[in-house]
Amino acid sequence: MSKIKELHFRNAFLENRNVTKDDVLKFLRYINNVGDEGTQFDAKDIGKILGDDLEIAFDKIRTEMGKHFSAMANTAGGLIAVGIRETKGQIPKFTLNPYDVSKFDLQYIQRAIVTSVEPKIEFSVEVVEMENVGGYSKGILLIFIEQSLHPPHQVVCNKTYYFRHGDSSEPATHSLIQAMFRSRRNPELSVDVIKVANPGFLRVLIKNKGNAPAYHTHIVINIFPRLMRGSEYLITDKMIEETTDGIWNIKSNYGSAKQNNMKFRFRASPGEIILPEVNEILFDFPFASYNNAKLTADIFCDGHSTHQEFDLS
Repeated sequence: MSKIKELHFRNAFLENRNVTKDDVLKFLRYINNVGDEGTQFDAKDIGKILGDDLEIAFDKIRTEMGKHFSAMANTAGGLIAVGIRETKGQIPKFTLNPYDVSKFDLQYIQRAIVTSVEPKIEFSVEVVEMENVGGYSKGILLIFIEQSLHPPHQVVCNKTYYFRHGDSSEPATHSLIQAMFRSRRNPELSVDVIKVANPGFLRVLIKNKGNAPAYHTHIVINIFPRLMRGSEYLITDKMIEETTDGIWNIKSNYGSAKQNNMKFRFRASPGEIILPEVNEILFDFPFASYNNAKLTADIFCDGHSTHQEFDLS
């Protein structure tokens, strides 16, 4: 979560609700008291960005706004408010200039943002109604840009990298671009199998040894041959559910006698992440001498993938 979102719109996101008119007015009072846009806020007069023609609006978002998307993602994230007017030398400096809400095509706007910079950036978009007179609704567009874990991001139309300098978005120098590449943060997930002496079982853990959270984690565990005692499986769905911490959606496949392997898929629930230096328990199973048994793990998340093998003999 960017600092500006954390400080001024935290409740809306924590409560999983839309940003309200009161949230915007409270933020507007704050920014007028400060009197400066700063690196994490940019006010845009909506009349200069959106018009009646969606094709023109699409092109303007990609070309005129792209540098701000790039700069904020490359610096510290921030908020672009389309529909707040800045008038230098005037008090208050920032005033509302809302627009006909029916003119906002969020799908169109989101696609314009996605295609304006590369690699893709993390962002969210909200339309906030500020006026409603006789059923005629006017509002503003809030574009929240997250600080990137994998900078730099360049504008597609001119192949230029930008960064925030004060309240403006400036082309990045060669040395700054190099520094951004070096600052990239990545998750590094790995599985470990450890023995727990009492009461005697093996524990499968997932660890993040990187310096960034792991998003959209997906783990595939294969064990072969199948671990069985007579006709009973030594690893069951119930056993996994009792030991994992609930962040996973789990699918099991116990195969056939011919295939002779067990497969477990762990997919992180939406919104769940694995933080750096954190261990998560996947499952426990009874310790024994499993002749010629192997466990393999294929791990995938944004920015990382790996394959591991363990001998369970």
